[in-house]
Amino acid sequence: MKSIRKKLISSYLLVIFLTILICEIALITSAQKYYYNNAKDLLSNQIKLSADFYNTYLSSTGLRENVANDVDVFWKNTSAEVQIIDISGNVLMDSIGHYNFQLINSPDFTKALSGEMGVFFYKPQESNEALLSVALPLKNGTKIEGVLRFITSLKYVDESINLISFYLILIGALVIILSGMVSLLIANKITKPIEKITLGAEKMASGNFKDKITLSSKDELGNLANTLNYMAEEILKNENLKNEFIASVSHELRTPLTSIKGWAIALNLCSPEDKEQFQDGLSIIEQESDRLTLLVDELLDFSKLISGKIVLNKNYIDLKELLDNTEKQLSPRAQRENIKLSINHSSPVPYILADSNRLKQLFMNILDNSLKFTSSGGEVKITTEVEKNMINIIIEDTGCGIPDEDLPKVTEKFYKGKNVKSNNGIGLSICKEIVSLHKGNLQITSEVDVGTKIIVKLPIEVN
Repeated sequence: MKSIRKKLISSYLLVIFLTILICEIALITSAQKYYYNNAKDLLSNQIKLSADFYNTYLSSTGLRENVANDVDVFWKNTSAEVQIIDISGNVLMDSIGHYNFQLINSPDFTKALSGEMGVFFYKPQESNEALLSVALPLKNGTKIEGVLRFITSLKYVDESINLISFYLILIGALVIILSGMVSLLIANKITKPIEKITLGAEKMASGNFKDKITLSSKDELGNLANTLNYMAEEILKNENLKNEFIASVSHELRTPLTSIKGWAIALNLCSPEDKEQFQDGLSIIEQESDRLTLLVDELLDFSKLISGKIVLNKNYIDLKELLDNTEKQLSPRAQRENIKLSINHSSPVPYILADSNRLKQLFMNILDNSLKFTSSGGEVKITTEVEKNMINIIIEDTGCGIPDEDLPKVTEKFYKGKNVKSNNGIGLSICKEIVSLHKGNLQITSEVDVGTKIIVKLPIEVN
């Protein structure tokens, strides 16, 4: 498998190589064009001087006569090879004595016969040397008598271009090498944190959540490492909460089971005629069985709620009647524990679209906690208020309260408070899920040794 480091380096080098290649081609082409244009301009200026002088002062004598007289005006303005050619293409004179008996029909000569300057870059078959030829017509008035042609070697020009190309290629190679080194550093800087994150994630996948991923970078990779560390902390915390939850549930299950077993043994040993003992034992067994059933039902509800398998059976319900019935149901317990339980409706309570069984479960859970953590002589108050399109059900108690550090956690799954009266840690979690399913909101405020206030906000109607 190709690593990210190799992919990054190869990508960087490919981009750099292509960029340098394009730049090199553009620069070398521009240099060649610049030098060739300079050579062409220089030769063009020289041939213009000679042709203009002939056309002005010597054309009346005739081309062949001027050639015979060896007039030096044709070559005194240039160091290039000079040819005088008649209109048929015959070379009448060559300044270096090189006569080609073949007729001249090069593009520059042909263009000169049309009255314009002809320019031709070429490389003869017998030589590897590039040549430049420039041709202009020689006129007698408006009549073209022949063609003046200057030919120069581009050897030194090509040598200059080759030298420039060599330096440009050398610089490009150095840039590629340096860029490769920089690319390696950048790739390492990117991939090293990824390797650390990958190693840390592998450890987490194997169940080791204690080793943290240490990254000093403040970029996206640093944020990813922090997120994974946070996830590991949350998993550890939930694992601890789950273990505590299992221990708590095990304890709560063991207590009624021990009681049931103890009374079953006692009833098995006692005399059948002792009806009072039989009645007490059976009553306790029934109560403890109800406790077990309630605990199992609560666990099943919690499992269904967090897995999203609960479907609400919504109907328009009389919330006032539901709250009043709940208060009546818990009044005997409140009287028995010497706690004042009251309900007050500050305004008419509207019907709401909700699942009455789930709301009954919600309020029973909250009130059970309120009564459990309120001492004898305390008070639990239920109040309803209508606020715009919401109805607030406020449940206040004068109990022991919840410490500030525990308050944000009491609705978390499996969280069990430090108070000895705290049970399995799923009651308020179920309450939160039920309120959420009704598109409502659950707010809890508390002060130690003063009391706790829970506000259940429910929409009056949800489409």
